[in-house]
Amino acid sequence: MSTKDRTVTSSLRISEAAYKALQDDAKKQNISLNTLANQILLAYAEHDRYIKKYGMLKIAVPTFVQILNSTPDEAVLEAGRLEGTGVLPGVVVTTSGELTVPSILEGLKRLGTYSNLFDYSEISHGGKISVTMAHELGPKGSLLAASFIESLFKSVGKQVKVTRLRDSIAFEI
Repeated sequence: MSTKDRTVTSSLRISEAAYKALQDDAKKQNISLNTLANQILLAYAEHDRYIKKYGMLKIAVPTFVQILNSTPDEAVLEAGRLEGTGVLPGVVVTTSGELTVPSILEGLKRLGTYSNLFDYSEISHGGKISVTMAHELGPKGSLLAASFIESLFKSVGKQVKVTRLRDSIAFEI
């Protein structure tokens, strides 16, 4: 069992209101309170504490889609380039200690898991890794994602060709 998979016993004091809300949510999800608490703590440990540090925010998907759709394509491309050369590399280095292809892929997995912006899937074949990032942001979301992926990998000297579809992007590394 790896260090990441091991559990420890701990006792925490939380407000009664928080406890009841967590109990209700655990029951609705048909999981234990312990599992829900672990998911919440892991989301903070692996994602939320870093997004706060880099000024990232959580926004409703319909609002974000509206903003994207009212933005000219060139501005969306530039936003993706800035994200791929600024914030995302910083988050990857902060969380992993290095900026490499494996740490970028792990960072994208984590971002997909905790941001609710996209579903990340990865398939290894013939020494290559194919990645698909499915989202609900429409064509401009794919434009933004393709731009930041190309910029992000360029920062480690890797040229990637991104295929854009309406609600997903795919690339091979």
